[in-house]
Amino acid sequence: MPPWMQDAEICRLLDEIQSDIDGEHEAFARRDFECKLEHHRNIKPLLGKRDGLVRRAVECYWARALANYRPGAALLPVDALGRPDTRWLRSLEVDYLPEYGYRVHMELNENEFVQNTALTKKAYLGRRDVERSGVRWKGDLRCAVLGFFETDTQDLDIFDILYELYVNSAFYFLKSP
Repeated sequence: MPPWMQDAEICRLLDEIQSDIDGEHEAFARRDFECKLEHHRNIKPLLGKRDGLVRRAVECYWARALANYRPGAALLPVDALGRPDTRWLRSLEVDYLPEYGYRVHMELNENEFVQNTALTKKAYLGRRDVERSGVRWKGDLRCAVLGFFETDTQDLDIFDILYELYVNSAFYFLKSP
């Protein structure tokens, strides 16, 4: 046993301090989430207005926005020219939910990856509860962003990437060539 582990009192104190740090971080994370939820509620009418306009008048909006969103590139398949392949995405909706939760919903065009026409994942972070629609893969070809919908993990990093895309999609769409 290393000498530093021989002192049980030091180990106990370190464990106690780490527990206090964890408690403080959890309290911070909840406050941070509540702030994000409030902001999301405030912009929800604007997001709805944008989404309605996009549904009625803009073809390939979500595919073009996603193609121009660099942080999302690692999650995407590539086409024969090495460009991100986003043709499969018809629409996206991402929400913060009360009770420390989130929801991601995608509607899909016909594609070579999955049979699904829509995928939804809802997670409640405090309860470690994940609801998902389930992915019906067509074969062995996989796409990381679609794989997000089949995991029982909360995948906050992917949620954050998709939320940024959802909220700021007009910016990424307008960058299209």
